[in-house]
Order: sequence, then C-alpha cells, then structure tokens
Amino acid sequence: MFNSKLLLKVFNFTVGEKMEISAKNQIKGKVKNVTHGQSYSQIAIEQTDADGNETGSFIHAAIPVDIAKKMALVKDTHVIAIFPAATVIVAKEN
Repeated sequence: MFNSKLLLKVFNFTVGEKMEISAKNQIKGKVKNVTHGQSYSQIAIEQTDADGNETGSFIHAAIPVDIAKKMALVKDTHVIAIFPAATVIVAKEN
C-alpha cells in the first residue's frame, strides 16, 4: 500500500453560496484530523462516497495555519479537496 500525501496550494478568495470551479479533480470528504505546526497545518481528509459514507481512503493536505483556522477546519468538517492533474504522480510497485 502506498503512503502518499498531497500538498495543496490555498489562495485567498471569498466564496458565496454557490461556486463554480474548472478543476475536474475534486474529492469530497470529511476532515478526520488537524495538526497545526508553526507555519502549516496538516489536514487528514477521509474520502466520502455519493451518499456521504466514509470510504477509508485518505488525502493529506498541508495548508497555512492561518487559513486552516480561518476556515475553522476541525474534525468532521465536510470539505472538497481540489487539485490540478499536473501535480498527480503515479507509482507502481515492481
């Protein structure tokens, strides 16, 4: 099994009730753990299926501490992880 992490860049912008985004790679999930460091917060997100059930698959993101606190990211917060395909790396065990 692979132990992978995804580093997401966060940009400051205000979002209204509805938002459209061009990125196709979007994974809905639920925050399972938040660990604040000096500069970055490590966010563990468990993927959820279409019905909102947890799947057991995780994405780990590192975002600035001030942004994590501003977003009030705590356990069980529903979020969407968004990332461009250019940053995805595929590996295969031999």
